[in-house]
Amino acid sequence: MTKTYDFKTQIELNRKLIEDLLFSANSHKRLNNLNFLRHEIAFVEPKVLFRVSPQMKNKLLDFNNMTNIAMAYDYIVANPDTKIDAEQICKLHSKLCMNTNIMGGFFRTTNKVLEIYVNDMRIHAPDYRDIESRLNNLTYRLYNSKKAPINRAYNLHYELIMLQPFDDFNKRLARMVMNWVLIQNGYRPICFNNRTDRDNYISAISARAKGSMRQYSAYMMQCQIRTQAAIIKQLKQSIIF
Repeated sequence: MTKTYDFKTQIELNRKLIEDLLFSANSHKRLNNLNFLRHEIAFVEPKVLFRVSPQMKNKLLDFNNMTNIAMAYDYIVANPDTKIDAEQICKLHSKLCMNTNIMGGFFRTTNKVLEIYVNDMRIHAPDYRDIESRLNNLTYRLYNSKKAPINRAYNLHYELIMLQPFDDFNKRLARMVMNWVLIQNGYRPICFNNRTDRDNYISAISARAKGSMRQYSAYMMQCQIRTQAAIIKQLKQSIIF
């Protein structure tokens, strides 16, 4: 419990420091901050987290996919006050699927992904006919919960993965929506750009599915603190013109 509390305290201290640095920063520092996050989320993170065979990676994780992630990131940054609802989540998914073989923005219409495998643990996703009502419930709770914003963001990330609302790209959508919630509440996005995230990210989701909320939240907080530290470093090292 103490460790989780310490993580939350550090996140808030880092958030204040970043805001102070940006408040007194020139446009170059602000642009440096945005470009750093955009690059890590769109072009580094997918290479770390994408879990397919080397033969399929070249086919599925191409520049187009990463450009789509960058475009989706640009959208959430440009719309910090837009209410996140089912319509907006579908719109975000369609941006992630542009020029791919995935039908973007449309809920799955079968139960072919009813079973989700996380670290060899089989999890049953809801029936496709329940997706819209469940998603509406998730977005309602997002704005009507008394939980801290970071906890609401983490919870929505996990619940979207478990819901599997679309045929594909559900995890990348869940990360983008989570970051959107963080941005709306004055935080910076989280980057899963460390080599160890490939296994730790899935392990954290698996732990949450098994009932260990603390392990899941602790991992997410550590990633958030790590991203904040990288942003602070970038801002402090920015060239002042």
